[in-house]
Amino acid sequence: MNRPLVYIAIVLIAGLLVWTGNAPAAEVGTIQVSNLNVRSGPAKEYRIVLRLAKESRVRVLGRTRGWLKIEHAGQTGYILEDDRYVQLTTIDESAVTSLAADQRVAAEKREAWQREADDLQHKLTASRKQLDAVSRKEQAVIDEINASAQALDRHRREVRATRHALEQLETKTQEIERDYAALDARIAAGREYAAQRLRALYKLNWIGRVQLLATAHSFYDFVQRKASLERILSQDEAVLERLRADQSALEQLLEQVNAKRAEQKALRIDLNQRIAVLNAEQEKRTTLLGNIRDQKELEQAAFKALRQAALDLDSTLASFEPPQGADTARPAPDRLGIHQRFDQYKGLLSWPVKGKIISFFGPYRDEKANLVNFQSGINISAERGEPIRSVSEGYVIFSSWFKGFGNMLIIDHGHHYYTVYAHLEEVFKVKGDRIDKDEVIATVGDSGSLSGPALHFEIRHHGKPIDPLEWINKG
Repeated sequence: MNRPLVYIAIVLIAGLLVWTGNAPAAEVGTIQVSNLNVRSGPAKEYRIVLRLAKESRVRVLGRTRGWLKIEHAGQTGYILEDDRYVQLTTIDESAVTSLAADQRVAAEKREAWQREADDLQHKLTASRKQLDAVSRKEQAVIDEINASAQALDRHRREVRATRHALEQLETKTQEIERDYAALDARIAAGREYAAQRLRALYKLNWIGRVQLLATAHSFYDFVQRKASLERILSQDEAVLERLRADQSALEQLLEQVNAKRAEQKALRIDLNQRIAVLNAEQEKRTTLLGNIRDQKELEQAAFKALRQAALDLDSTLASFEPPQGADTARPAPDRLGIHQRFDQYKGLLSWPVKGKIISFFGPYRDEKANLVNFQSGINISAERGEPIRSVSEGYVIFSSWFKGFGNMLIIDHGHHYYTVYAHLEEVFKVKGDRIDKDEVIATVGDSGSLSGPALHFEIRHHGKPIDPLEWINKG
């Protein structure tokens, strides 16, 4: 056997064994804090490329000026070499390979989770946008309902004003026509008188003025006859002058009559146009209300809008109440012409309108919208135009449009008692007006209402609603 070859083989095997036994070890670190910043370079001025969770394991690739270059899930960066942040250990390469594989699996899982989270966030964003769009649509419908109610109320007032102007014009025209007829009759009588005088003068001229004077029995008789004749002729001249003046006045009256008739014709055309616009607006509102009743979402939105309107009314009434301790600055009820305390009328108040109660004071559930609300007064169904009367004396502190309640009046009865009248058609009182008990203040309408003509009536004390049926005379 060739001994040198054997020695060489033994040396090679021994060297291989020595090299395998001294395989380089790898250094890994376990992160000791949460959200440890990993920077792109070995200084705090470098940007953050990654944040490591507590208990994360990293592979140390090198050291630079107190910073460790590390690798985690395929990403490299620098962290401070500080025992507070990272605990270093030495492991062999097989463990490093296993660690890298574990990190890759963890990274893949994180990426999958991140994709799922991004997808979920995308769906949530899309759902939120869709919900916002629906909410905007619902709010647009509610705003359109309120705008339509205001437009309808405005058109009704314009029609009423035009009709009133037409009635006044017709009355004026009738007066002028009566004056015209009377003047025409007077002219006809004057003409008859003038014709008689002409016939008389003709006969007088035929007989002869000289013969009339010559038949006088004396000079005195002659003078008398001459004076009488002059007066007669002067009177005839005055009659003729008045006749000419009447004729001129008659022509002016005729011009006025023609002008008024032309104005009437224009007003009737304007009235018909306004009625057409009113009918179109009424049809539009009917369609909108129909859409609300047919769609549960819109019904719920309308219900919530009514609830918000009630809250706004609470705030408005609260604003009329003086701050605590400032009651002395409030005018005494008797100075406002209110001499009877409102609370003495409990159970004796007259009904504000003739009608039937269709909703009562207190909490109630809307079955269609499946929502609970609080009714702060009562609703009394009545014919449109039915007169509404104040239940007690007081003065008006609010008279205007109120969103959700339409045309509304609030009357202060003194001693912190108020009554509210809403959904009015015509309003006869303005802010500051003094009101007597049982005085007509408005008429029934459906302004701001979603359920037809009715009066919404409330009684408030210190701004808080109380049950009106405890105050109204049920007899």
